[in-house]
Amino acid sequence: MTPAAYERLQIRIPLTVAAAAAWVAVVALSDQRRLVAFCNSDVWPALSLDQFALAMTFYSPARLAGEWMLMVAAMMTPMLAGAVGHVRARSLPRRRMRSMALFMIGYCAIWAACGIPIVLAVLALQLMQSSSIVTIALAGSLVLVWQFSPGKQICLNHCHDQPPLAAYGIRADLAALGYGVAQSIWCCGACWALMLVPLATQGGHLPAMAVTSAFLIAERLDKPRRPAWEVRWPSTAARLLWFRLVRFRPVRFRLGLWRRSESTGVKAT
Repeated sequence: MTPAAYERLQIRIPLTVAAAAAWVAVVALSDQRRLVAFCNSDVWPALSLDQFALAMTFYSPARLAGEWMLMVAAMMTPMLAGAVGHVRARSLPRRRMRSMALFMIGYCAIWAACGIPIVLAVLALQLMQSSSIVTIALAGSLVLVWQFSPGKQICLNHCHDQPPLAAYGIRADLAALGYGVAQSIWCCGACWALMLVPLATQGGHLPAMAVTSAFLIAERLDKPRRPAWEVRWPSTAARLLWFRLVRFRPVRFRLGLWRRSESTGVKAT
């Protein structure tokens, strides 16, 4: 194993373990999820102050915030390998753990704050609905408009930023914290619309969450490009998958020819 590969494993293994633990917790608590039930409550189509107060007695804000951060940890942690690796590579050995911890604090703080407008957007869709079909159509339209917009591409481009980081003193701490904040802001900008999908899907929340997470991870593999209105899809992941499939075709083809020639030889004898 090369030193570079070893350094990558030092980042990917802890992030993979953290994401897997978050997914296990999400699945284990799937029958007790309050956040999705809160976003899809029957209270919102006919909202009043009394009904809102009643809803908040059943749904603790601390419980909702905890479930939101658990959802963020499960879906976003796999996409942090590049950024955390940059912090690790630009930090002195004695400061690496502190710098990476500060990065994660800044990253999680912005995602925690971003959860409020995302949940409010889901509630706004619930307020405007006259039926479940209308809600799905509104959410799908919002997701598609943002997905194909130049703003989405700008956010995706900045998700690949790796700025210089200070190495000493308080400047190093502030640089790591600021980098986490900046990465989280651009990540929220790139992902907020698609995060509406699992929140608005009560019956199939876990499948919707898994599909959305896979799409976001695949999308992040694409290189930065010029922002424009265009159909945006994870082309790099699609090419890698196609390459994997095509790579094994010659082997199967040769195996088929060998079996055909063997069967022909048996018949001839």
